Amino acid sequence: MQNLRLYSTISNSVIPDSRTKKLSVLVEWCKIVHACLEAGQVEDAKIFLEQAIAEAEIPNRE
Repeated sequence: MQNLRLYSTISNSVIPDSRTKKLSVLVEWCKIVHACLEAGQVEDAKIFLEQAIAEAEIPNRE
């Protein structure tokens, strides 16, 4: 694994309360996964993708 690691700026404790905010969060996760893949960090991308999926599966609070 390379020394470069990317971390989300989104706190895990913050759950979006609207679909627009949730979509914004998921787009940020996609950017992180993309950056990892571009840097050749496939294992890191897998981890972030799992986190994005988990985030997407959280029901909205609406």
